Amino acid sequence: MKKVLLFAFTALLVASCQKDNTPQAESSKGRIAITATVAGELTTRAEGITLPTPSLSELSLHIAGDNFEQSWSSFADYNTDENRFTAGNYTVTLSYGDSTAEGYNTPAFGATKSVVVLDRNRTTEVALTAKLTKAIVEVKTTEAFNNYFPVSDFKLTTASNSFDLDLSSTEHLFVAASQSVKIDCSCIRQSNLANEAYEHLAAQTISEVKAKTRYIVTYDLTTAGNVKITIKLNDEPIGTQVIDTEINPNA
Repeated sequence: MKKVLLFAFTALLVASCQKDNTPQAESSKGRIAITATVAGELTTRAEGITLPTPSLSELSLHIAGDNFEQSWSSFADYNTDENRFTAGNYTVTLSYGDSTAEGYNTPAFGATKSVVVLDRNRTTEVALTAKLTKAIVEVKTTEAFNNYFPVSDFKLTTASNSFDLDLSSTEHLFVAASQSVKIDCSCIRQSNLANEAYEHLAAQTISEVKAKTRYIVTYDLTTAGNVKITIKLNDEPIGTQVIDTEINPNA
């Protein structure tokens, strides 16, 4: 009789262990339901341009927590019901492109939020809007400037790269955020075209460019009294330079 009872107890214990290892044990974990959107708005001077934005399927997803880390190359591959998480703190990140890569037509978007996952099959909802993680920098010249300097070469320099600017291009130059940007100009005035005498204007610096912001640096020129160059950043003057009309640059 004792052997029978012992056998029955052992069988019950094995069955209990097997039950803990079944998929039903996943129901004790929580879920993360993610709502994703993409916004292409800029904080300043967005008129006149259309910022290309990625589709939701082009966004990648990354979820990280204590002793957990997983990525999905496409947000479309993530399924709320198929993914369960142990209760705890997690970071959910959406991204598109490389936020550190700089150049023409290289936008990057991203969003990050911290969430708390609860156990017992409860669902934590999180909404993320992926926004531009870089800055756009442009240089423009007025007709007065171009008439006085029919030839002008502009160079933009960041902490990592240098770009020769084509002012006629309609492409957007994206640069990494949270850094300074320097703009140099070498130009030839109308009177020195024959001998191709370049002169260098004072460099202009934007102390810190911010994400999802468009910076327009405009070079203007006036001849009232002295010949003077005025440089504006988004319509606000940031520098002036009086041009000496007496000295020959080749002298």
